[in-house]
Amino acid sequence: MAIPHSLHAGRLTATARFAVIAGKLVKYGFGSLLAQLGLSRFPWSCRRACTLSRDLTPEARLRRVIEELGPATVKIGQLLSMRPDLIPLELCDELKGLQEDVRREKFQDIRRVVEESYGTALENLFTDFEPEPVAAASLSQVHRARRKDTGALVAVKVRRPGIRKILAADLEIMAFLAGLANERIVALRSARLPDVVTEVRKSLLREIDFTNEARSMLFFNQIFADEPRIFAPGVHQDLARERVLVLDFVQGRRLDMFQGSPEARRDLALLGLNGAVRQMLEHGFFHADPHLGNLRVVDDDKICFFDFGMCGRLTPGMRAALVDYIVALAKNDAQKVAQVAMEMAVSVPPLMDLQRFQTDIMFILEGMRVPLGEVNLGRFLLDLTNLCRDYGIFLRSDYILMARALLSIEAAGRAIDPDFDSMEALRPVAARFAVRRLIPGLSDKSTLGDLEQRIDELVNLPKRLTKLLDTAVAGKLSVELHQSDFGQLPGQLRMIGNRLGGALITAALIIGSSLVYISDVGPHWNGVPALGVAGFSVSGLLGLWLAWKMFRGT
Repeated sequence: MAIPHSLHAGRLTATARFAVIAGKLVKYGFGSLLAQLGLSRFPWSCRRACTLSRDLTPEARLRRVIEELGPATVKIGQLLSMRPDLIPLELCDELKGLQEDVRREKFQDIRRVVEESYGTALENLFTDFEPEPVAAASLSQVHRARRKDTGALVAVKVRRPGIRKILAADLEIMAFLAGLANERIVALRSARLPDVVTEVRKSLLREIDFTNEARSMLFFNQIFADEPRIFAPGVHQDLARERVLVLDFVQGRRLDMFQGSPEARRDLALLGLNGAVRQMLEHGFFHADPHLGNLRVVDDDKICFFDFGMCGRLTPGMRAALVDYIVALAKNDAQKVAQVAMEMAVSVPPLMDLQRFQTDIMFILEGMRVPLGEVNLGRFLLDLTNLCRDYGIFLRSDYILMARALLSIEAAGRAIDPDFDSMEALRPVAARFAVRRLIPGLSDKSTLGDLEQRIDELVNLPKRLTKLLDTAVAGKLSVELHQSDFGQLPGQLRMIGNRLGGALITAALIIGSSLVYISDVGPHWNGVPALGVAGFSVSGLLGLWLAWKMFRGT
């Protein structure tokens, strides 16, 4: 299979990686998708391999592909599993089951990363550095050690060697395939796949730089300086590097392994939810992935948050909209939920059926008001996100991370207290913020904020219309058109150019050979000019090849 030119075939890593990815896709029955993208001519042996996964759903087969492609791709899949605004909810649920490649890196490779990061031998910094990691994840692994200068017990988080190069290749291939799919498969255009890749790239590039994680942990501990029961491991700032992060070593138990009294379990569940809401509503900064693996119970009454690679941020306006959202949920106000959802959006279709949208929200709210089992706030938020995507409403990425964070913290709360009701716990929060909005100086949003905004829009409307008319009169009004098939145009132009060039060469050979033959220029073969005969032969073969290509339509 030829590697497409737009993948920059000179980049050997991307080129080789593309071949591996294509092989895995064919193995699990996605060869037809590659064919739709104009990429494949695979041997029948590769096609037969997909019969091994005939009984699996497409989502399950894609998960198998991701797992076999290794830790870098697993990390991309895990990131996508948190973004139901970018991929279908069914695929999100499947990708949540991704099994991490827990292959341990060789200790000499870990040593090399540490020594390159600090510019000195590992023994000059740490003693008792354990060769076997205490934890291994997609992008990094953690080793226990002691600082040589202070004797403090620390956790040394080290980025996997070479992972950045593999991620860069995978992201380049994703961007290339997303562009092709967006151009050639009409049914996928509404998914905005190039935007998906852009979001994934931004998140991953932030996460693999451990200095970003260090800053997030320091800020988190500042937020909860007055609440000692919620904390993150202390950061050793003098040893924070892009590829290595040194933290206090914290011992604790997973929430689902905690065996305290029912009162203690309920208290911890409420503590976790209140901590998440405080991060979001008061500080606009939150841990975006507080699942069971990233939370530990310490000293039976404290919660320690780990792994701050992914964090969300909410502006004051976004926090005010989130308060509206919580209040509307508490009141089962479908109209307000719809309004806030559109305020949270990056874009809303201009001709969207608002009444139908509100009716669908009412249907989802009924599951909260009359549940057949436990009330699941996080699941409601994800269902609403999925509904927005179906209507072409694209929510801001930080709101999606917020929904996923609430879902994770709610699941963690139920793991420690099966009777935990997150919606009931949020009602006092909604009431508190509703009261605060009535008090000048404490409100996150003026009670007349909506009216003021509408009046401001109305006052500025004549100015906007005048500006639009002035632009048109000046002849500077422009219209942007998008050619959906432009991606195929360079290849078609190249094919036309090749055929024209071949035809001109053939014609030149025929004319030149004719002149040589007529002028009887030597050398001769059987009494005829050899160069003329050779020219006629080559031009004939070239002409037959061009004719064959034209009839084939390639």
